[in-house]
Amino acid sequence: MQLEILNTSNRIYGYMVKTKITVSVEKPVVDNAKLALLKKGRTLSDFIEKSLRSLSTMEILGDMCRELNLDCRYISMEDVERNRPDLKGKAYSEKEVREMRNERVSRLS
Repeated sequence: MQLEILNTSNRIYGYMVKTKITVSVEKPVVDNAKLALLKKGRTLSDFIEKSLRSLSTMEILGDMCRELNLDCRYISMEDVERNRPDLKGKAYSEKEVREMRNERVSRLS
């Protein structure tokens, strides 16, 4: 009974209760992931949990955008780099930046 009082919203003493899961992944994939994460000082469990959290966060944000009739597309870094203007020289780049800023200001007005 005392545990039920302390276990509120899957929390015990302020900590989230962890759940073990089983997944099937090729061993070399797991080994490479663990090595890469070890270099960053992270664990595979931490990485998977953060990835799963981001999925639910993206779903929540998507629902909010649909409810508010907003265009909330995710733009990747690759898309940002691909859509950057091809700048040639200082004068040209300053002109491009000024045009982009003016366009942004006109959209906000």
